[in-house]
Amino acid sequence: MLFTAAKVSHLGLLPQGEIEAARRVKAMVKAMDAEGFGNCTNHYECEKACPKGIKVTFISRMNRELMKALPQGER
Repeated sequence: MLFTAAKVSHLGLLPQGEIEAARRVKAMVKAMDAEGFGNCTNHYECEKACPKGIKVTFISRMNRELMKALPQGER
């Protein structure tokens, strides 16, 4: 989940990435789920074990973007 969150955040911060932000975050989370990547358990073990040093704050940003992208009934 850390890698997906980092990519969603990175691409969302780029000015040219704002146009596709909603579609992209939904597609990336769907692909992450389809591949069987686990979700964050809020124990921050993934951050400690991450070889790239990705912080869990990216997961929060991805979740915010996903909530904005989903219609009210899907939240």
